[in-house]
Amino acid sequence: MCISIRHFRPHTGKFLAIGFILALFSGMNSQKVQAQQIDQKIPRDANTIVVLNFSEIVAHADGVILNRFLGRTGFFKQFEKKNIDLQQDLYQSGIDLNGKAFYYRINKDSLRYAELVIPIQDIQRYTSLLNLKGTSLPSLNGYERFRMESGNLLAWNAKEFRILMGATGATYFSTDSIAALYGIEPVDYASGTMAATSIAAEAAAEAATYPRADTFPMDSTEVSWEATDFDRVHGEELEKGEEAPVLVDSNWVDMDMMDVDDINYDSLYTAYEEANKRNDSIKNALLDRWLLQEQEHLLNGTYPVISKEEQQRLLNKVDLLRIWIPRVDGFYRGLNSVRSSVDAYFSAEQFSLDSEYKDLFVDLSQQQNKLRLKTSVSLGKDLAALTKKLYARKPNPKFAKYLTDETIGYVNVNLNTEAYLNEMPTFFSKNLGKFFGHEEELLQLFATGFEIVIDEKAIADIMPGDHLIIVNGITHLKVDYTDYDYDDNYELKEVHKTKEEKVPSFVWMFTSKDQRMIKKTLDFAVSKSKAHLADGIYRIVQNNGKDFPLYVLFHEDLIMLSNDSTQLPKILQHKNRGYKPNKAFIKLMKNNKLSASFQVSRIPALVKDLNIVLDKNWQDILDELNNYGNFTLNSKGIVGNRLETDLQLHLPSAEKNALQFILNQLMDRLAADEQLEFDHSIDVTEND
Repeated sequence: MCISIRHFRPHTGKFLAIGFILALFSGMNSQKVQAQQIDQKIPRDANTIVVLNFSEIVAHADGVILNRFLGRTGFFKQFEKKNIDLQQDLYQSGIDLNGKAFYYRINKDSLRYAELVIPIQDIQRYTSLLNLKGTSLPSLNGYERFRMESGNLLAWNAKEFRILMGATGATYFSTDSIAALYGIEPVDYASGTMAATSIAAEAAAEAATYPRADTFPMDSTEVSWEATDFDRVHGEELEKGEEAPVLVDSNWVDMDMMDVDDINYDSLYTAYEEANKRNDSIKNALLDRWLLQEQEHLLNGTYPVISKEEQQRLLNKVDLLRIWIPRVDGFYRGLNSVRSSVDAYFSAEQFSLDSEYKDLFVDLSQQQNKLRLKTSVSLGKDLAALTKKLYARKPNPKFAKYLTDETIGYVNVNLNTEAYLNEMPTFFSKNLGKFFGHEEELLQLFATGFEIVIDEKAIADIMPGDHLIIVNGITHLKVDYTDYDYDDNYELKEVHKTKEEKVPSFVWMFTSKDQRMIKKTLDFAVSKSKAHLADGIYRIVQNNGKDFPLYVLFHEDLIMLSNDSTQLPKILQHKNRGYKPNKAFIKLMKNNKLSASFQVSRIPALVKDLNIVLDKNWQDILDELNNYGNFTLNSKGIVGNRLETDLQLHLPSAEKNALQFILNQLMDRLAADEQLEFDHSIDVTEND
């Protein structure tokens, strides 16, 4: 088996998909063995951990289907050793099919790396398939080791195969003092055009004031200057204690003294490219050394690992896939680009609520033809208590009669408005104070004023917090209105226009114990010709009649708003009683604090009614949706100290289960000669 040296290169966010396909589809052994234990493998500092359960996948995915899938993707073309014949059979390479593969990531200031650990049944069989290109490394703690040409590190013993890949910290070398310490040149093509001499001079001046390497503060990788093998600069030996000079290309000198028209842009670009190459060479050498040191620490068990309790939680009842983020705040801090944008906007280092979110679990499973994604986040004591207050409301039982077989989809949200208003001053003071800096007293004053002025109970009587939005199909909206335009003589004249549009028909309803304020507001709008009242239904004019109107109905203890002129009269006249209740929707709504569901099989008809034109590929996908069941999203709120949500999709029953259906769908979308893009870069810095 020949694997491209770029399989494991850390430059895209596709590592999970490609890594697990490598692990799962490189071959499996059908013999029953005891799954491996993963203690002493996952460091405590890991910010993302993923577990893939091979045994569940194989139990649900037919071996013939898996082989066909790999054949269609062209994966077996990767097997180039002529003396080994896999016969395009997955069950021939020695991976432990009853074990679990796991993947984790660690972010440090200077180095970010990820490791994939694959369970092995027959290591001799597995390694005999690998046609690796690179350099063998000395054995360590019972592991054979290998460095690939790409720089990724492999290690294996009789039970597991480990792939370690990494990248230097995204912003580590942007600090001038650190860059100079390692001989990284400050390179900026645009700045070089205008002030190259200034840049070089500043870099040289800073380099002259930097501390010696042996007194420079260590970064989290604990790698010293001497460990980088940079005792040579352009082939010259450095004397002990001598500092590495800042490299400045002669092409950059005196550029700020030239006229812009005299600048040789070709020479400038060449200098820019050469400086970048030198910088990349230094960074790559550092990466090789740091990554090798990390592998040695990992194989020797130097770092503290996750506790037995955490390991038990991680491995307990894993179905297809489990993702665990041990520290949500640490995960957020690891999102460098997102965090930098947020922090820059708010002028804050991090959100106050970070410490209130503990860990997060995401589970992917299947139950026959149903695919399920479940999330569970642990909350701090204060946030859990607050969340229970905010979601301590059940849906109005009267909502149920409006969920019928006419209903295509719905969304139900149940909040406690009074609790929200009561907690808002505390929320402002605790979480927004840092954004006001020295003016924090102003925020406290605002919070106190808000608490005095707002009557939480009165507002809660108007809108307690339970809401239902239902979609019942397509409505054809048409409005005639008068506009004004200029004629050829530049005189203003009236123009009668018609606006038509087809849009989904919706009804939004919410409980209201005290409807007086909203009624009086609409009556005032009627008196000003901004609304019209007929047969108990208000028609609200929008944009002086140029936009489609909205309709409002006060019915029992509910206020209803719709964009469809036919929906509210049907409710008022009880014409919706001719429809059968949607029992699945009703049950889902009654048993949850938050729920949403949609009949996926109704989507093709909706698209057709909206006159949306699709190409053949999209039309084929759309037609397939006729065979799908419901899509659902629901949450019971706080269970213990965890906020849980559940997302489900009912797939067609054409196959025995969801996994087989997905594999067959993928095969239908692939051309016979199409290959998996294993030579695409892999970037452990992106979010998986």
